[in-house]
Amino acid sequence: MKALFWTLAILLLAVALTMLVIHNTGYVLLIYPPYRIELTLNLLFVLLASAFFIAYGLLRIGRHALRLPAHVRAFKQQRQQDKAQNAMLEGMRDFAAGHYEAAEKSAANALEMGESPEINALLAARAAHELGAFERRDAFLKKISKKPADYPAMARTEPERTESV
Repeated sequence: MKALFWTLAILLLAVALTMLVIHNTGYVLLIYPPYRIELTLNLLFVLLASAFFIAYGLLRIGRHALRLPAHVRAFKQQRQQDKAQNAMLEGMRDFAAGHYEAAEKSAANALEMGESPEINALLAARAAHELGAFERRDAFLKKISKKPADYPAMARTEPERTESV
């Protein structure tokens, strides 16, 4: 219904504009010595409207070009974050499937990318623990910035860590 209304309004505007243009006999005389330009008033309106739309288009293109570096930067950051999240999910999948070496590698990769550092460090530490690599496990646990009391998953890991040493 809205589209029909706007179509009808545009058509009525076009008809009214045509009726005005047909009966307009005015002209414009532009003089810049030694030149003299005589235009109909209708042509002047068309030229002014065209100049406005061309200037508007050029300004929009210029503004878009100036914002392009920020858009590219945001795109690269989003792509990096997506890669980090995919690495974390892959690590979780591998850990759940019992592929501890692949889980440790994926979690360490996600940890390097800065994605959920506590979760990925803990996941890599648990995978290293399952592989019996206690030095790597301890190195991953040291990367967790929170204290075991502040982070329940870390507190749960602490007894397992002390039992295996």
